[in-house]
Amino acid sequence: MGKSSLTILLLVGAIAIVHTEVISFENCNESVKCTVHEVRVDPCPESTQNKPCVMVRGSNATISFDYTPEFNAEAAVAKAFWTQTAADLPFVGLDNEGCKYTPCPIAEGQRQSYSYNLTIMKTYPLRTYKVKWELMNEANEMCCFIIDVSIKSKKGRTRN
Repeated sequence: MGKSSLTILLLVGAIAIVHTEVISFENCNESVKCTVHEVRVDPCPESTQNKPCVMVRGSNATISFDYTPEFNAEAAVAKAFWTQTAADLPFVGLDNEGCKYTPCPIAEGQRQSYSYNLTIMKTYPLRTYKVKWELMNEANEMCCFIIDVSIKSKKGRTRN
């Protein structure tokens, strides 16, 4: 690889890192067998003020996270829920085939990344949600975290 190619590659990588926001997250209360190291959402300029990520209906947001599982998996299932005290309601439209978004098989003790491009459907109600994201194997052993997001219409988007 030439010097100019390496410089371009490093510049593109730096731009990608700057653009994606590391956000605060909670661990799930369930007995998870996984360490979630970092959660990133793009876009989420609100993360600098520790506010919920604003997601605009009709747009896309990339949710990614780094994790180290305490389990093996040949296949993985991903699920996202609006979590409430009474019950968890599934996010409509999520592709549940986890191996499309993280390398499989998943190996116990091996740090990996998961990245998903989420379409914010125009039918999602405008409100703030606690979103629970799960990645699990065939035996329901899982990685799990909760993030705060706020669904808004295009005119309601603010960049605080």
